[in-house]
Amino acid sequence: MSPTTPINSKRMRKTISSLLFPLVSLGFVIGNPIAIQAQTVPFPDNATFFTGDPPSLVSVDTPYTDINEPNAKYYFTIALPQGEIEALGQVSIHQQVSGDPINFDLTKTEVFLGNPPQSGASLAHQIVAGGNDGKTLVISLDPPVSPGNTVTIGLFAQQNPSLEGVYQFRVQAFPAGSSPVGLDLGIGRLQFYNNR
Repeated sequence: MSPTTPINSKRMRKTISSLLFPLVSLGFVIGNPIAIQAQTVPFPDNATFFTGDPPSLVSVDTPYTDINEPNAKYYFTIALPQGEIEALGQVSIHQQVSGDPINFDLTKTEVFLGNPPQSGASLAHQIVAGGNDGKTLVISLDPPVSPGNTVTIGLFAQQNPSLEGVYQFRVQAFPAGSSPVGLDLGIGRLQFYNNR
């Protein structure tokens, strides 16, 4: 269209309208993601959440870093700030297998207050899910651990992996309650070396 061509205002309004309608419709869908999510993933009425200062993964550590080391201990330490309202009821540890799977002796699992190696009071616990494949473990704390405490879970590996490298574990915390909603605490990493 040249600068001297008259503008057809009716055609211009129709073109603008046809361009804006899909954008307005798209904006309505994008502008209400919570409503869409609430309809597709409802939480139970009695669900419990961490509602104060969230727990955090302090460290994942082992004093045994050689490959093939037998009877190794892995420590997962979680802090519950004083400002948290809910108690810690369960912890899930999922091994993200990328090398040699690590097998655990679940009968030797330890749970205690404090940071390793100085362990505090032992805590009653139960393995409510998991197996010797070592992929996912769920440790239930009974009674739940109140805010203001640091908790360490000690897992006993039958043997360190035979392949060197970094091994990752995703850790989730669950508040006490009949329908807890988990909080992802992130990835803990252990590095194993071939020093022989």
